[in-house]
Amino acid sequence: MSRRLLFLITTLGALFVLPALAGASLVYQAASSTATTWETATDESDANSADVSASGNRAIYMADDDGSNRVTLPITGQFPVVSPNGAVVAYQKVTNAKTGAAQLHFLTVATGADFNTHASCGGSIWAPNSSAVACGTTQSASNFKGFGLNTITTAGVVSIIVPSAGTLVNGYSWSPDSTKVVWGQTPFGKWTADSKLRWLPADGSGTVGKLGNGAQPVWGPSKIAFIRATHASVAGTSVERTQAWTVDPAVGATSAKALTAYQAKGFLSGPVPLRWTPDGTKILGELYGEDYSQPIYITMNGKIHKFGPSNAGVYGVSADGTQALVVANLMGGGKQPVYASPLGKLASSLLVKDAWEPSVTANWQP
Repeated sequence: MSRRLLFLITTLGALFVLPALAGASLVYQAASSTATTWETATDESDANSADVSASGNRAIYMADDDGSNRVTLPITGQFPVVSPNGAVVAYQKVTNAKTGAAQLHFLTVATGADFNTHASCGGSIWAPNSSAVACGTTQSASNFKGFGLNTITTAGVVSIIVPSAGTLVNGYSWSPDSTKVVWGQTPFGKWTADSKLRWLPADGSGTVGKLGNGAQPVWGPSKIAFIRATHASVAGTSVERTQAWTVDPAVGATSAKALTAYQAKGFLSGPVPLRWTPDGTKILGELYGEDYSQPIYITMNGKIHKFGPSNAGVYGVSADGTQALVVANLMGGGKQPVYASPLGKLASSLLVKDAWEPSVTANWQP
């Protein structure tokens, strides 16, 4: 059987089973291309690897919380992110393999309808109410002058939050009520240490709010977690050092407070916040550095707790805040297993043998 015929059969099958996936909450893209045809694939992870087009667009899958009952969605692309309510998958579709140009698409899970926004905008982060994504923009590769920030609704309405010229956007996040976006902003050519926190209504209206120095903001139930960076010299090399901070957006920049006091050594940099637990009592993130990434969570007393596998990253948090979606072997080459990793001292559970860019819904509970 030819690969093309098998792909058509798989796509048609996915269309028939999509409505049954209303409760599914794990989405991910195919892994690295080690097998060249479906005929030579020997297991699920090799089959994933085989389904990669010449453009770089990959098969995208949806499964239950524990990774079971996987089906192939009727699309190919990159960087899929499922909406908090599980109704829509945002992803990028490569349109030019030579330049890497891609456009943002929205797939409606229940119907299989695929909507091309025609916007070049990546790194999608969903609003909590699933109405829109915030995503990063650049100018063309030949005219690169910085990174910008847009919001795009599921109807394709684009709002420019930060133009993609003269600025580097260092992380962005939505407010809990989905009405505002916060980001880190650095003048083009400057360091993370020079970044400032800014916020604006999600439709781009009004006056930009200022929250002091900071980058990589993550908006939690009541506060925003972020980093402040400094630099150290190690063996003649400049190394970034980071600490996690919090700020109360209702109070403003004067409420900014250092949360951690991590003593980084060598080429380690420090903690970076990535997600809050739903109850706001913990911040999930990573300790990072050169060839190093370790999942952590930070309690409100500033203590850092390591959990899960090493050489791994945090991609999601469970609805009850007790587990994280973790991808291992990020810098080791080869397969990237996906785990549900408890924040306590319990073993991680394997969900997928090999996958890239997994995401989960707000109600994910493995």
